[in-house]
Amino acid sequence: MEVYLEKRPQLKQSTKNNHNRRYSQILEYLNTNENIENITTDLLSDEKYINLIKTFIETKNLPSRSAYINTILFIVSPVKAQPEIHLIGTYNIWKKYFYEIDTLYRGNQIKQIKTEKQKKKWVDWEIILKLRNKLKKEFNKKKINGQLKFKYKKTEENMSERVKILELIQNNFFKYQYYLMLCLHTYIYPVRTEYSQMMICSWKYYKRLNEEEKNINHYLINDKRKSKTIIFGKDGRKNKMKNHLNVDVPKELSLIINNFIDMRNILYNFKIKNNDTLPLLFLHSKLKKNEKLKYGMTPNLYSKNFINFMERNLTKKVGVSLMRNIFTSYYRRGERPLEEKKRICEIMNHDPHTQELVYLKQD
Repeated sequence: MEVYLEKRPQLKQSTKNNHNRRYSQILEYLNTNENIENITTDLLSDEKYINLIKTFIETKNLPSRSAYINTILFIVSPVKAQPEIHLIGTYNIWKKYFYEIDTLYRGNQIKQIKTEKQKKKWVDWEIILKLRNKLKKEFNKKKINGQLKFKYKKTEENMSERVKILELIQNNFFKYQYYLMLCLHTYIYPVRTEYSQMMICSWKYYKRLNEEEKNINHYLINDKRKSKTIIFGKDGRKNKMKNHLNVDVPKELSLIINNFIDMRNILYNFKIKNNDTLPLLFLHSKLKKNEKLKYGMTPNLYSKNFINFMERNLTKKVGVSLMRNIFTSYYRRGERPLEEKKRICEIMNHDPHTQELVYLKQD
């Protein structure tokens, strides 16, 4: 797969990782029948292997199938929609299959009926908000709130109290990170996995970034404790935008972000200046003595962490994608102003037609 990926060096690393993962799965399936070292364009032109790969793809749930076909199309034509002359026939075979699967998927979606898989995982939006409120009360009861930072400062001469606060943070740091993830998807209209690699910085730092960095990344502007701004880079989302999107962070969410940053700063003695930037979220670890926070959160890991968190708390494997369905189905119960609909679609990064066609569900 690497040979084909080298022909598109501008691809995001997450996209490359997804192509590699799907390529490996297809190759593993083919190797259950015979010994195949690589998936080549010759193999993808052979009717026997075309049928074998289609059989494998059709074991996947319907929404996932197009992604596997896209990986095949990428091998046949690394430069999008520009296959070499001798591969045009092969490209057309797989493109036709892509349209067949896409038409089937759209046909199911337009009925706006939940799939069996969605029904098993579904929880109402009100239940998700109840979970958020329940966790808020639990953390308040533990006294993990806006006062934690000031209490810690007062313990300079009381080592036993300082140790207690450090242990409290250590035992709850990642629990609070998952709570923060839930809050990001509920206080703000639910996006996909954009928060996974979002960076914290100041306006001063952001303004010094080059245009490419601004275009492909997402930033949390953290100059003030009571108000913050999230900036989604125009090229860093599934559907590219004409301009960067600025979203004002609600006050309640700003306070939750403050608490998490305070916990991080206390635990690791961070002192952030205007020229510093750090990721908002970190890789889960046991936080052993002197262990540093680990960077490297990816969209895929973020998604898995979120699903595991929701399953622990609600016994349902609710991911960020299903959250978008659940929110839309809840929100669209009644009539809403057109401008509000447009703003929601803008933040969720799809058009109103897609919201109707894909995200709105009923039993």
